[in-house]
Amino acid sequence: MKEVKEREKKSGFNIIDLIIILFIILAVVGIIMRYNLADTINLNAHGETFEIEFLVLDIQEASQQYLVEGKSFYMTTESIKIGEITTILDIRPAVHYSEGLRGDISKTERPGRIDVTGIMTSTGRTTKEGHMINGNTFVAPNKELYVHTGEWEGVIRVLSVKKINE
Repeated sequence: MKEVKEREKKSGFNIIDLIIILFIILAVVGIIMRYNLADTINLNAHGETFEIEFLVLDIQEASQQYLVEGKSFYMTTESIKIGEITTILDIRPAVHYSEGLRGDISKTERPGRIDVTGIMTSTGRTTKEGHMINGNTFVAPNKELYVHTGEWEGVIRVLSVKKINE
């Protein structure tokens, strides 16, 4: 009877305890590696500067006051700055193409509507897949981005991306 009580009191170190300790150590090492990796990625995320030529189609003419040099574009969903307008290249009347009854196509200007072409600078990095703004937003010709400036929001279409520093 005395021996049984001594065995119950003396619950020794077993394999389950070893596995639990091993998992805790691996979890700590994983967390440390993840944060070190995230810091490395974020350092590389803003390493290069790009010029992005963009097009804004069919907006109200009054909106051109919000698309001027020096204004910043932000991603609408997270309000993360993606670039700053450096140049407005062209502001022209928006056009509309319509098909007639005989299949002929006519071009008309839309009153009070404009198309705007400009250039913004942005920072990011280049991967083998392409250019990444802020390290996480893929940008390439013909990609559309939903953005805002604080006073205006809409869709811009990327016309070209050019890396301007090495």
